[in-house]
Parts: sequence; structure tokens; C-alpha cells
Amino acid sequence: MNKSIALAYFKYILIASLTLLFACQNESISNLDVKPENLLSESEMVGVLIDIHITESALSIKNFNRDSSLTLYSYYKAEIFKDHHISEEQFKDSYEYYCKHSKEFDHIYEIVIDSIAVKEANGNLN
Repeated sequence: MNKSIALAYFKYILIASLTLLFACQNESISNLDVKPENLLSESEMVGVLIDIHITESALSIKNFNRDSSLTLYSYYKAEIFKDHHISEEQFKDSYEYYCKHSKEFDHIYEIVIDSIAVKEANGNLN
């Protein structure tokens, strides 16, 4: 992968992470400690998020029109959930929980970004 694509990909991950971080800060304190029954572990979230971000990046590089890109993303997202043996609801519940716990969420995204960088350096982004 050439450097300009790698830089664009890194910027995309950074912007997405910052956006998510700020979007998650307005939750009430009373709901912070309620763990969903189907909560994914941090390592499970890392695996799913790596696959989701690699898929998003691959689709954005292909320059599909918006409708085609969204259709393909929905298909691949369902496949990612299937591969990880989780439901979309389980992912959403876990994502919302981790958004409310910024230290855990930051730690998860540090691992996601580092893992994607290692995969990219090894030419293994599939």
C-alpha cells in the first residue's frame, strides 16, 4: 500500500476515533455501570472493530457510488458479525457501553489502530 493511501487511512481512523470519543461524552453518570448481558469483551470488540474499519477503508478506496457502497458495507458488516459469532444488537450494546467508559474505549481503539498499522506494515490488510 502506498504512503498516501496509508496516510489517508490513518487520518480516517483518527477522525472516526475522535468523533466517537466526543459523541460518547454526554451520557448520564447513572447509566455508566450498567453492563449489558451480552457485552463483548475488550478483545472481542478489538477484533470486530479492526474488521469493520478495514472494510470501511477498502470500500472507500474503491470509489463506489454511495448506494453501492452502503449496500456492500451492510453485506460485509453482516459477514463480520457472522464470522465473530455475534449479532448486530450485541455489537451495538457493547459499543454503547464502551462509549460510556472512555478509558476502556480509548484502550480498545489504541489496540485497533496499532493492530491495523501492523497489518498494513506487513501487507496483510485482508
